[in-house]
Amino acid sequence: MSEQAVQEVSNIIAQVHREVEKAFRELWARLSGEGLAPLAWEPPADAIEGKDEVIILVDVPGFTKDEIKVKVTESSVEISAQKGAPALPGGRYILRQRTWASLYKRIDLPVKVRPELAKARLENGVLEVRVPKSELAREVQVTVE
Repeated sequence: MSEQAVQEVSNIIAQVHREVEKAFRELWARLSGEGLAPLAWEPPADAIEGKDEVIILVDVPGFTKDEIKVKVTESSVEISAQKGAPALPGGRYILRQRTWASLYKRIDLPVKVRPELAKARLENGVLEVRVPKSELAREVQVTVE
């Protein structure tokens, strides 16, 4: 089995593990009565491997840049955010659907990157994280002599 195939299988197993953990957390919250508060939402994302960098795009509608945290390691990107409940303008609620929200997303990368050079920006509810590949992870075309 090639190294790339092993990495792909490893990524699939890690994703299944995260999904099972999430399902058990949700079940436990509902059974223990804690399900009244929203749970962490896992937003949709795209991960693109370019020639010199990895680009992560994550939908984070309604969050400001100050509410979003991005953690980058040599092999993963983690995004989390939390929004506090809106202040009660006076009176009492007769309907309350706008409470607090949180999100969490972890993306395991297929190549090593340079976390110290990562850049993130938020535009129109989409977070873009760009991380240059490590020199060891970059492909170099070699001419045969």
